[in-house]
Amino acid sequence: MNHTTRTALGKVMRSAGVGSQTQGLQAQLLEKDHTIANQEHEIAMLKNKLAVSQQLQRDSTPSHHASHHSSTSEVYDSHFQEALNRIKVEGRYRVFTQIQRMATQFPRAVYHPPEGDKKEVTVWCSNDYLAMGQHPEVMEAMKKAVDEFGTGAGGTRNISGNTRAHCELESRLCKFHDKEASLVFTSGYVANEATLATLPAVLPHCVYISDEENHASMIKGIREAKCAKRIWKHNDLQDLERILREVRLNMPNASIVIAFESVYSMSGTIAPIPEIVKLAKQYGALTYCDEVHAVAMYGPGGSGVCARDGVSQDVDIIQGTLGKGIGCHGGYIVSSSTIVDAIRSLASGFIFTTSIPPAVAAAANKSIELLMGPEGDARRSEFWKNVSSIKNTFKEAGLPVLKGDSHIVPVLVCDSIFAKSVSDKLLREHCIYVQPINYPTVPRGRERLRVTPSPVHTPEMVSKLRGALVACFDEIGLPRASSVDTRIPQHAESLGKATDVGRDVGDPVRCPHLMAMSQDRLKQGLSTASSA
Repeated sequence: MNHTTRTALGKVMRSAGVGSQTQGLQAQLLEKDHTIANQEHEIAMLKNKLAVSQQLQRDSTPSHHASHHSSTSEVYDSHFQEALNRIKVEGRYRVFTQIQRMATQFPRAVYHPPEGDKKEVTVWCSNDYLAMGQHPEVMEAMKKAVDEFGTGAGGTRNISGNTRAHCELESRLCKFHDKEASLVFTSGYVANEATLATLPAVLPHCVYISDEENHASMIKGIREAKCAKRIWKHNDLQDLERILREVRLNMPNASIVIAFESVYSMSGTIAPIPEIVKLAKQYGALTYCDEVHAVAMYGPGGSGVCARDGVSQDVDIIQGTLGKGIGCHGGYIVSSSTIVDAIRSLASGFIFTTSIPPAVAAAANKSIELLMGPEGDARRSEFWKNVSSIKNTFKEAGLPVLKGDSHIVPVLVCDSIFAKSVSDKLLREHCIYVQPINYPTVPRGRERLRVTPSPVHTPEMVSKLRGALVACFDEIGLPRASSVDTRIPQHAESLGKATDVGRDVGDPVRCPHLMAMSQDRLKQGLSTASSA
């Protein structure tokens, strides 16, 4: 009952002559009304408190956060999905092939497909070039070291992670390359990135001159260095000298570092290292050589192309890996004691990461010991026989293999979709595993299969690989030199030029027909994804 109603009721009662009894009832009514008003106020206050409490509860409950996170995540996920869709449309979405290496039976492995039964396959794309990762003595060295040291290193080299196994490995690497000092990193990638990013912190006015086909780890290290850089045409000595001359003319006090690889893993080319060293001396430059795809297979005792060419002592910094020809894991540099000590003291990629497990260091040490001896010579001999056999039999079959003096056997396809198709057919129908190589590992239009022979591949395996590749090329319609007919004549012409030239740089490999096909697929795929 509100104030207006109560006043009106009082007037009515008085005008009717209601007496004191009525006034008493009115007093009781007013008291009750006051009580109700207080109760209504209390109820309102309680409702308000309840509303606040419920809001706080919603803000703090996982369900609210999950809902909020879900909506935010969907916005971000759309960007990631768009990036993945583009990669898939371009035909370069990478599918990891699950294989189970069989100790002492390399190159045999067990393939575990996403669906269906597992099956035994032959691996033709491993970087364990000499099968040292399966060597009984190397495996035994690792097992013994696990019993002695345990599994992990326990810390960085500076904090409890510097074991006797690491020091013995670095001593072995010095002998391997005939250098004063060495430093082991967690991988070859990290060794390149950390060292190249650190050098400009020491060298005043540093300028990098980098080969255009250098590995991504070298590019990343140079980029992180945030110093001046120039790119020289792959293995082109005239272009290198032109840039050296320009830099010296414009920056007389520059600290110049020429960065290159000895063996280029995708094209199979080998750098003219003696000539590079000569130019470096002429123009006062430091040399940095990545020997990742050369150590174990080239040079005396497997010490690399620099040693093979007699210029190991003239190359200032040599970088290598323990994870390919040596068959273990990790990376390293060898150089003068002063340079190595500076990198050890300044490189973040070395200082702030846990060192490789001691057992891995012990296994790598044993592997290098074997590679430097008669057994290493015997393995390399068988290895190079198989490399020659593969190249000759592919040439006879008219397969488009890039010419080169290295052990790498690049079979050009020049289209991401076709490269994946050939790889899938080899695995599914022929039990042969060769991974397709697409962008960004190689530029668009230079896609390929990268075949890597080993000393333990048999003649029967070589013959089977040749027959399977020929069958896949012919079924898909990819050109071969001996093909009577091909569905892509423009492609055949481009591949012919590329294999005659012997390297995969420039227009000869960029088949206009296939590049147009790729662009059409991309436009159609993006249009479909957008409409969906």
